[in-house]
Amino acid sequence: MANQVALTSANDLFLGLPRFPGHETTPSVARRNPDGSVVAFPGNSWNEWKPGDDGKNAFVYVNSLHIFADDTVWCVDQGGLRPDASPKELSTPKPGAQKIVQFDPHSGKVLDVLRFGEDTLPTGAQMNDLRIHGSTVYLTDSGLGGLIVHDLSTGKTMRRLSGYKEMLGVVAPTATATATGKSKSKHRTPKSDMIEITQDGKWLYWAAPTGPFYRVATDLLRDARVSDAQLATHIEHVADIPLTGGCAMDTHGNLYLSDLDNKRILLMPPSGKKTVLAANPELVSPDGSFIGADRRLYVPAPQSERTELFGNPKDLTKKPFLILSLELPKKFDGTELGNAVTGQSV
Repeated sequence: MANQVALTSANDLFLGLPRFPGHETTPSVARRNPDGSVVAFPGNSWNEWKPGDDGKNAFVYVNSLHIFADDTVWCVDQGGLRPDASPKELSTPKPGAQKIVQFDPHSGKVLDVLRFGEDTLPTGAQMNDLRIHGSTVYLTDSGLGGLIVHDLSTGKTMRRLSGYKEMLGVVAPTATATATGKSKSKHRTPKSDMIEITQDGKWLYWAAPTGPFYRVATDLLRDARVSDAQLATHIEHVADIPLTGGCAMDTHGNLYLSDLDNKRILLMPPSGKKTVLAANPELVSPDGSFIGADRRLYVPAPQSERTELFGNPKDLTKKPFLILSLELPKKFDGTELGNAVTGQSV
């Protein structure tokens, strides 16, 4: 089951393979070779975690991966299995298991590992996804709701807006509701989840899957002298969105939203107007998207809604798991489309 995809500038493709309920046996991260074969990455003990291991130097639950301007691979490992589907002893990360790991895409060498203390990751926190601009790493926490800002040059980390209403999303009905209105689904909707940063690095965008999308100026977010209460007054409501599994942003500030209920990709320019960019019946549970250097939009379809977690009597997923892609036109419905945001300063 692949829920994340990312590519280097040379089109080396990497996949995030989460230990979703019913799909716990997985190498967690994989790379596609030039001959089309898919192999575990980096191909050693990082891919061999099993229940009972401490998970400090192995993938436990890779929720997202991304590639930026330097072509290195960044993986976000929540360090424990899903708390909505696993016992506490497996869903509670062991010390050091929740981490961010940076790899060389060719050799698989570990370049950096970021681990945070309880002040940054209190009990229940789950790092979800990340974006990098310059030397600053921005992360969403989908467990408690919040943003994490880490400066790679100084090593300083701040937890921001923890538990604020803008981090919690809105309540949405599930697709598995019964005739009585009660859901058989055990799935817990994440809090602050999707994250994007503009090409110039000035605005950080985020949303829970239920929306809305918000944004805040990064200079205020990074300024420790600005309290959370003060920062909250500068949060801007961007747009309400349908139930969304993942997103991407281009250099013109356009957002590409994975519309879960309708198996389609919505284009949302800065104006907030939404247009259907593409639709395909194979887009089942579309998740974390990626714009490649080839100006293609890549969207994984992990079929998570077909698992038992969502109230199905058994796992209904069908192999193969697909990654769909679409060449982005220069213009669509009057909106100019840009290139990939790589985190490189303008």
